[in-house]
Amino acid sequence: MRSFLLLASLTAFLAGAADWPKWRGPRGDGISAERIAPDAWDKEGPKPLWKAKVGVGFTAATVADGRVFTLGNVDKSDTATLWCLDAVTGAVVWKREWPSKLSPVMYEGGPNSSAVADGGKLFVVIKPALVLCLDAAKGATVWENDLAALKADLTPWGIIGSPIVLGERVVVNYGTAGTALDKSTGKLLWTTGTKSPGFNTPALAMPKGEPTLMVLATNHLAAIRVSDGKEQWQVPFGQGYFCHSSDPVVKGDEVFISSADDGGAVVRFTDGKPEQVWKNRQLGTFLATALLIDGHLYGLNSCDAKGAGAQFRCVDWKTGEVKWSEGNFGSSPGSPVATAGNRVLLLSDKGELTVAKVTPEKFELIRRDQVIGGKCWTPPTLANGKLYVRNAAGDLVCVEVAAPKQS
Repeated sequence: MRSFLLLASLTAFLAGAADWPKWRGPRGDGISAERIAPDAWDKEGPKPLWKAKVGVGFTAATVADGRVFTLGNVDKSDTATLWCLDAVTGAVVWKREWPSKLSPVMYEGGPNSSAVADGGKLFVVIKPALVLCLDAAKGATVWENDLAALKADLTPWGIIGSPIVLGERVVVNYGTAGTALDKSTGKLLWTTGTKSPGFNTPALAMPKGEPTLMVLATNHLAAIRVSDGKEQWQVPFGQGYFCHSSDPVVKGDEVFISSADDGGAVVRFTDGKPEQVWKNRQLGTFLATALLIDGHLYGLNSCDAKGAGAQFRCVDWKTGEVKWSEGNFGSSPGSPVATAGNRVLLLSDKGELTVAKVTPEKFELIRRDQVIGGKCWTPPTLANGKLYVRNAAGDLVCVEVAAPKQS
């Protein structure tokens, strides 16, 4: 099982590195193998190629096989629309609609979970808890499973984390610490309880070669065995928010967990015995998951911001020590994206794109450009030399970020 998952992950990254087929990219770590060319951009910023209206929501763009997939509630309706757009032109290839309440509680509402493209299929969550497998080319339904029938507690925002495809399983963060469905049929394989889930997307770890999910639940970190959904251990975490929106980050037999209410911590789980390596309030992320690059975390600290906005920081994985701290990127910016050459893309909550070169020694600003307006909590998607950004109101913009092709 371990070899299969690692081989599948590596093959997808090497063969389809130009696509962005799932939440946080080819390997689910926010890192792209592509090179961008900010020096080639006009003084006004990267060239806009097309714009589309996709409805209210916070779903990131998924890009696979020349198509862009995203969700939104058009005209603030109680109907969720799944869009399939041409990645180059923005033209509508197909669209599907389902009843889904806008639920504008504390923010604009609309869909939150991003689609996953895998093997010609598309795995989607329609709020509150409808999980679907569709034919990615035509949009036809292959199977559907409404997890609301399991009667787990849900907030008005429904399932927020994105689906994960692991071999023949599709896992979603529903129930206490996750639920697994058969990838081919949608049949329930296991679930973990009826408490309200966290808002993050779980991360895969491989303790002793056993595929295990790191799930940041409402008040603890849980290790869930992929094969049967059995909890292996848990560690208390969280002081008040209980939403825990940023994803766990795995490095070998250690995992970084973070939230704006309780700071950040690294937990080591060698031999199935979890122990805290360090914990502090120097990197407490809210919506944005940190990047792991060469033994350092690069993330947006929202702990104790007190209206000053999130600061982008470099933190040593081993010690939790802050190497540097930079800027004000707003109250709830989306997750950063890394590219080749240690470049990082940061989209502020007001749509300003920052490009910087980062090392443990320093943050080197390359440029800043306004690429979209409105509230931007959704991370950008980088695929095939193009960056896809959206705002809460449903404006989706595609801009050219790669170097111009030589004639």
